[in-house]
Amino acid sequence: MVTFNVHGLVPPVFTALNEDYSINYSIIPTYAKYLADAGIKAVLVGGTTGEHMSLQVQDRKRLISEWVKIGKPLGIHIQVQIGGTAFPYVLELAKYCQDVGADSLLTLPELYFKPSSVDDLVFYVEQISKAAPKLPVLYYHIPSMSKVELDMPAFVAAATARVPNFKGIKYTHNDLSVGAQVLRTLKEGQVVFLGADTLLAPAALLGIRSSIGTTFNLFPRLASEILQAVERKDVEKARTLQEKLCKAVEAHVVEGDWVPIMKAGMEIVTGLRMGPPALPQRPISAEAKKRIQTKLRALGLAK
Repeated sequence: MVTFNVHGLVPPVFTALNEDYSINYSIIPTYAKYLADAGIKAVLVGGTTGEHMSLQVQDRKRLISEWVKIGKPLGIHIQVQIGGTAFPYVLELAKYCQDVGADSLLTLPELYFKPSSVDDLVFYVEQISKAAPKLPVLYYHIPSMSKVELDMPAFVAAATARVPNFKGIKYTHNDLSVGAQVLRTLKEGQVVFLGADTLLAPAALLGIRSSIGTTFNLFPRLASEILQAVERKDVEKARTLQEKLCKAVEAHVVEGDWVPIMKAGMEIVTGLRMGPPALPQRPISAEAKKRIQTKLRALGLAK
């Protein structure tokens, strides 16, 4: 029986690039140790933040194996997002993850021949689960990017009935009422991960206590403090801390697209250079980066 016991904060890790757009694998040991030292127990490799949809499959495989090799000895659960490529490669990546020792899978839907019904989506996830039957499989619901907008509570119920190793979803949507419905639909051993950093506290108040968010790379302790405040039922403290995280996000988003701005922010806050985004995305300007730094300093979140 496949079990899944991951909860709390899960940063989707960046793919660090050199200026010539080659992958900087050498930074992974330092990066992984930084996260482990901050109390992080699990990471997502290959999510939106990791830009794997823009990479060759051979590069995705090496990144997966490097994170498994380096992260697992640090006690980090390695979840891998395998979607965002041709379906034969999705299945190939699923098998590869099982073979090299990844701990769980997350998958986007098919992005061109999109599923048009809950049954279509369950069939898709079912094929992936058969390719890696020993691994927990979760679905990545991000309709703002995938444009797949199906009934998630209905999908979770149907996938649970048909897919033995289906263990939940990453829910990247601002509608927390539906997120709460998903939570109520899950069975024991399944998890819904929030994918909206700016809703961490309100989601936790609804019972969604696990989250996958880019800003947990930059501000893992702030995010942890938000969840701790909710656990203590200190609503005012949770609200104040959430507002601080929201302002940090707002300092970034006015300057460009999500991955380029967050890669810049990661260097500002941690000193770990993530480099430019993968093509065809473009890095933000030096002036934009300086504006982000000024705002983060005013929040006490950067030197």
